[in-house]
Amino acid sequence: MMVSNTRGILILVITSIAINYNCFAQEGKYSIDLKLRSGFIIPHHDYMAYFLSENINAIQLNLGITTDGSNFWNKEYNYPIVGLGLHYSGLGNDTIFGKLTGLYFFINRLFLHNTKRFNISNMLSVGLSYASKSHNLISNRSNMVLSTHLNVFFQYEIGCNYRVSANHNVSASIGLAHASNGSVKEPNLGFNIFTTALGYRYSFGKPNPVKNESPDDNTPSSSWNFGLFASIKSVDAFTEKQYGIIGLSAEKLYRFAPLSMVGLEFSAYKDNSIPDLVIDKSDDAVTLNKNDNLALAINATYLMGFNRISIVFQPGIYLVNRFYGFGAFSNKVGLRMNVYDEINLVVAIKAHWLAQADFVEFGIKYSFNKYEK
Repeated sequence: MMVSNTRGILILVITSIAINYNCFAQEGKYSIDLKLRSGFIIPHHDYMAYFLSENINAIQLNLGITTDGSNFWNKEYNYPIVGLGLHYSGLGNDTIFGKLTGLYFFINRLFLHNTKRFNISNMLSVGLSYASKSHNLISNRSNMVLSTHLNVFFQYEIGCNYRVSANHNVSASIGLAHASNGSVKEPNLGFNIFTTALGYRYSFGKPNPVKNESPDDNTPSSSWNFGLFASIKSVDAFTEKQYGIIGLSAEKLYRFAPLSMVGLEFSAYKDNSIPDLVIDKSDDAVTLNKNDNLALAINATYLMGFNRISIVFQPGIYLVNRFYGFGAFSNKVGLRMNVYDEINLVVAIKAHWLAQADFVEFGIKYSFNKYEK
């Protein structure tokens, strides 16, 4: 009820601003963005649908700074707003699932020239979230969605923006958010939250002077990346047994566009949970081989660079997996950070099918880069 009333007040404020302001100028360097969201949990399991009793109301507050062209990606991505945000929402059933509070970094990119009064934007948010209630065998057995209070938080949204005046912007958007622990502990079905939003952004401070000359694009023409990664995972909420994972990867990338690369990654790793999953899910006697804990996967790679940090999307399939079988989806999304010369640290969430988390991958990659002369 409170969020509904606040939404009404926000609409009145937006209308008032639209009536009283007609000037047009460059936005201030800093901004405060308030968004009111409403939507629902996407029940990707029948169990979840049974316990979801209400829709989702959420509020988000974002503090941002407009980039100025100091780095090549600033200009290439149309001088996006970057910053820190806070998310607060219900999870469809306060008694069982509680509330979700998220803290995240975000990048908000406009598709059209940033001097346009009307614009289209997309925004990516990555961070951590805290669920007020989690699975407990004694006090909260019905919560089979999250078993840990601390979880990752992702959100992607696309929207329309209208600049009412130099300092006032309004927006409408749709978004999809995800919260889970990456199967560090079971149960971990995770929440997928679809919402629509109305937003108001106030900018202040002197406009960020755009630099006339930006640094060169340092994207390699091609690259070989070799990596080592490891993780732990859980597959059973009752035994809470954890399994170790260790593997190697090889990846070939080609420059697709400024700051962007595409290619293929091949990975091979030992997942000690696979034999136990095969036994648990089979009604008949199972004969295991010593290599049944081996998994092989191939993933397409799309990499977006932001100076030392890159965002990586990797849809893929299993080539070998005794439990899931050949051709089953094995997707990844992650971050890479260049820490020294050709050395990169990697963190990625690996998922089966489309949204079933498998494990959080922590790794290191060494790159052999080739640059055009």
